[in-house]
Amino acid sequence: MHLHLLLWIAGCLTLQEICDKIMDINSDFQKKMVEYLESLCIGEFLTSSKTDISERVSNESKLSGYHDPTYTLPNPPPSLCSDTSSCSDETKAWWIQFENTVDDLLLRSNQHTHTTNKHRNNMSYCTNAKGQCKRRFPRETFEQTMVNPKTGALNLKKGKAWMNTFTAELTYLLQSNSDITSLLSGTAIKAIVAYVSNYITKPGLKLTVYLILSRAYLTRILR
Repeated sequence: MHLHLLLWIAGCLTLQEICDKIMDINSDFQKKMVEYLESLCIGEFLTSSKTDISERVSNESKLSGYHDPTYTLPNPPPSLCSDTSSCSDETKAWWIQFENTVDDLLLRSNQHTHTTNKHRNNMSYCTNAKGQCKRRFPRETFEQTMVNPKTGALNLKKGKAWMNTFTAELTYLLQSNSDITSLLSGTAIKAIVAYVSNYITKPGLKLTVYLILSRAYLTRILR
């Protein structure tokens, strides 16, 4: 199942107003906007490197009490209590579990890969005739958020070229792959509206096509 959602925040500034405020050197709006967007659009693991997380997940998956998070529901946070001192340890433990679960999910579902055969030929279904990825991977990375002083355009911090941008809380709740993007230009908004419209209105496949695809898939997994 695929869910496409375009969220417009009511009462927010227009794109031109946001751009003007970002370019105002006498305002702290740019700093606050960057902090807000970096908290929503994350492009790297939360706790450590991919190598360390892969090793941790590999070790934990061998334990009897481990459950693949893509097949489970998220654990709710602890209930609020009046005595904050007595709840701090439980809350801290839950946040550690939250970040570890999100990294587990990112490792399993937010990594884009291209499959190659023994001759190193690209066997991925997402490449075109020129060998280019249709999903625009690898993505450009940025060690820190960059702001164009002339246009106000933002290139948000992103550490992983083969990972979708995500929101940690949404990844935890959905327990699956997600791609979160902040649209700060009219061109980007028009492009995503056209993409979502084409996606939800495309006709379904004919039964014969479904049967051919199913046969090909079964042939693959039975080899």
